Amino acid sequence: MKNLQRFFITVGLTAAVILSSPGGAAFAQNGPKRPIDPGSNPDTGQIDPGKAPRASSQSADVSNMPTTEEARAALLQPISRQPSAGGEAMTTGSVGGQMPGQSGQNASASGEPPPSGPIGAFGQTIPAKFSSRNDILDRVPIMARPMPLTKEQEKQIYDAVMAEKPQPVPGADALKPADELSPSQALTGMRPLPESVRGIESVSKLYYIKARDKILLIEPNVRTVVDQISAS
Repeated sequence: MKNLQRFFITVGLTAAVILSSPGGAAFAQNGPKRPIDPGSNPDTGQIDPGKAPRASSQSADVSNMPTTEEARAALLQPISRQPSAGGEAMTTGSVGGQMPGQSGQNASASGEPPPSGPIGAFGQTIPAKFSSRNDILDRVPIMARPMPLTKEQEKQIYDAVMAEKPQPVPGADALKPADELSPSQALTGMRPLPESVRGIESVSKLYYIKARDKILLIEPNVRTVVDQISAS
């Protein structure tokens, strides 16, 4: 029995010596190699995602997205800045905080509509199902929300830009709010707005490019379209 125990101890020590030696390590590495991260790809920098890559996200409701004109009209609607007490005011279909059929007798002297919607809600926080204004704006991507420009300001900007006689920029007709300009479009076509309209606060630091039938307002730091103005 003692001899058998000595035999196993000797075999174990011999195996340990072989594996710890350079030759033994090389021998141990001759087996088939199994990748640690089978999903990684060093050539592309991909790190094991655990599943097949998806296509880039696209809105499934893009056809229901409001136009720039609809979004601007909603943005300019007066809203209540006072918290709602709830109750009977919670009726579906309010516009900017005022319910359909509600008289303006309770509105403030500044034209602000009376509070409505759930308890504690302000004009900007009323859920979309209680406010047609917020329902429109909720369906507009943040970067595509238009500037709060009146019709007079839109015309002023359009006329001032057209007076400079800019040439249409190739590919600009396909651009829309939230799109990014190509480096070529930014380099050859992006210009600061005319001095005469920089007093309009919301556009004072914006640039523009000219398309065939519209002007695109650009945030120059990110080369992104933030609004568009068409001839009225």
